[in-house]
Formats: sequence, structure tokens, C-alpha cells
Amino acid sequence: MKKLFLVLAIAAIATSAIAQENTRDKPFLFSIGLEAALPVGDFGDAYSFGIGGTLQGEYKAAEDLGITLNAGYITYSGKDISIPGIGTFKVPSFGLIPVLAGVKYYFGGGAYAHGQLGAGFGTDEGDGVNFMYSPGLGYMFAPGFDAELKYTGISSSGEDTGSLNSIGLRLAYNF
Repeated sequence: MKKLFLVLAIAAIATSAIAQENTRDKPFLFSIGLEAALPVGDFGDAYSFGIGGTLQGEYKAAEDLGITLNAGYITYSGKDISIPGIGTFKVPSFGLIPVLAGVKYYFGGGAYAHGQLGAGFGTDEGDGVNFMYSPGLGYMFAPGFDAELKYTGISSSGEDTGSLNSIGLRLAYNF
């Protein structure tokens, strides 16, 4: 039984490695992803959760280096805030259209580091354009599934200024 398990595990790892290499061998890689974000810091005081989707293109610039372009939509749901003596009110949701360019470095075996810079366009009047940065670590699973844990920092402009930071997870399918 142990030998059978060992043979199956080796076969799964070998198949996974072959599928990863085939996906990464393409000069252009596209992915569609589901994004989930947990606001932190002051942003977490007013917003509970972010969810959205992104499209990403990647150009293989070198054997272990990719240049990425990412765009999508993420909405953050507002919390109920209580102010003593005044009452409770609901913070309206916040919509963001991120447009980011980045560099992805593959360590080998599917693991990678990904850094992105760009702009986030608020969807409500007065939200303005926000500078965004997003470092992350991820892993490309076979056949073409991808998971990335990342930190996103947003320096907001417009009517309200400050930092809107979150810890997120992107689950994507690469093709």
C-alpha cells in the first residue's frame, strides 16, 4: 500500500511539473482570476471584505521572468459604524478598477514572486485615481491553476485621502 501511494505521488508530481512547464513555455500567458481581499488598518475599520475579478496577461521576457498587465474590478462592502450619541450608519460600498503592470519572477517548481504598480480608479464620483502597489507570493499548480497571496496598498486621492490596505488572495485559471 505504501509503495502504491509513493508511485502515485511521484506520478502526480511529475505530471504537475510537465503541465507547469508546458504552460510557462508559452510566450504569452493569460489568466482570469477571482480576487478576495481583507481590508487592514484604518481601511478595515470601515470595510469588511472585498471581492472581484481580474484579467491578467503575461509576457515571458526570460526563462524565469514574466512582465504582467492586470485589470479588473473589486468591490469592498462597508460596515455598520456606531457613533455614541449619534447613532449607527452603514458605510457605502467602495468599487475599484485596478490597472497594474508588474514583474513576476519564477523560483522554480511553480513558486513565484510578483510585484505590481499601477492605478486604481474609484467607481464613485469624487473617488479619484489612486496609486496602487501589490507585492505577492504565489504558486502555479497544474494544469494552469494559480494561487497568489498578496498585500495591496492604495494611496487614495480625491475627497478622502489616506491609505487603503488589504491582504488578498487571487485564484486564477491560466490559458
